[in-house]
Amino acid sequence: MKLTPKHINIIINLLIIILEIIGFVLIFKELGITSLEYYTEDSNLLLLISSIILLTYISKNNEMPSWFKSFRYIAIVSTTLTLIIVLTVLSWTTDLGLYHLLFHESMLYHHTLCPVLAILSFVFLERYDNLHAIQGLYFTAIYGIIMISLNALKIVEGPYPFLLVHNQPIIHSIIWTALIFAITYAIASILKKVNGKVII
Repeated sequence: MKLTPKHINIIINLLIIILEIIGFVLIFKELGITSLEYYTEDSNLLLLISSIILLTYISKNNEMPSWFKSFRYIAIVSTTLTLIIVLTVLSWTTDLGLYHLLFHESMLYHHTLCPVLAILSFVFLERYDNLHAIQGLYFTAIYGIIMISLNALKIVEGPYPFLLVHNQPIIHSIIWTALIFAITYAIASILKKVNGKVII
């Protein structure tokens, strides 16, 4: 039987679900519920949920509602941001090293495999209309507001170097925030433009 784009999309998103679950099992064994302080885990949770819902719609050949298109877009933007931040920021602001960040235990799944598969699915196998790049900022904004507030109140510390508001001048926090939002918006804009342009 010839594989159609629908079949390939089902396979990729089933793979995403399996890999996400493996990643969450590993990270929960290591850090427990505190792992949800990390943007990586939260964005991957969004991706996991969106892939489950996507398979439900695909299997039933149902039209996807606008809320799901926006939710899927936000999940893809957020996990793409995770990958980009690992490559461009965490690789030199932490002592872990790029290889560790990309391939060690749960990071292999949540930093690398799942974001890459999600990008491939979104670009080559999915097509959504009426997406707006500003939507891609929603989750990052919510996470940022919550985590910066918790750091400012000294309820949590980090978990990322740029969230340590008490360990750096306020101007550094502002610059980091602006930079991450700019990167997020750029990712959202690019993904919006390439979404569905190359359906295989």
